[in-house]
Amino acid sequence: MACELVECCQFFKDNMKDLPKAAQYIQSKLCFGDYQSCNRYQIYKQTGEHLPFDMFPSDQEAIKKVKQCLNKKMRCPKSPKVPKDSE
Repeated sequence: MACELVECCQFFKDNMKDLPKAAQYIQSKLCFGDYQSCNRYQIYKQTGEHLPFDMFPSDQEAIKKVKQCLNKKMRCPKSPKVPKDSE
């Protein structure tokens, strides 16, 4: 079974476009194999949000920053909307 994000994962479209053999190898092992271990996939499943295109599947520091940002986002109340006629 393949990762549900394989068709739209920006990591391969943007970061690996000049390295097709490496991209193919990583996809065969990760996207079409053990995709549950991919950090990009895990965060997507937890949050429902797509990640920055340049975040590598194994980049622990970037994963930490994304999780911190998402945690802050969840804690912050949404700003009230200003009615258009009061502008």
